[in-house]
Amino acid sequence: MIDTSFESSYLIKDNSIVIVSLHNNMYNEYIPHLKELISEFLIKNINNIILDLSKCLFIEKDIWEYFICLKKELSNNNGDLVIINMYGAVKNDYNIMELSNYLESFNDISSAFYNFGILTDIKSA
Repeated sequence: MIDTSFESSYLIKDNSIVIVSLHNNMYNEYIPHLKELISEFLIKNINNIILDLSKCLFIEKDIWEYFICLKKELSNNNGDLVIINMYGAVKNDYNIMELSNYLESFNDISSAFYNFGILTDIKSA
């Protein structure tokens, strides 16, 4: 039997950015759970979201579409949504659907923080 439970975790950085980690497979029926989770942050005026997909194995198309709509909503509120740490089938689907036109991705958390103006890894010349 396929595990059909929604699993996620999150961490809030500087009261302005939330890092949401999605786990296992993300099925369309999880959209209400995602919306509920995200609304918790929006209520607190946290409009910058980093999706960490390092523990995510698969994402259905409607979930990707929700992410695109969420990014538009966040942009209207001076926020943003970016993705980090995609691997395997998740990265393959992201590339096949050409989602880079809609959702920016980074290889690591430091690059995503830099996108939001937070310098975490300053190197000397």
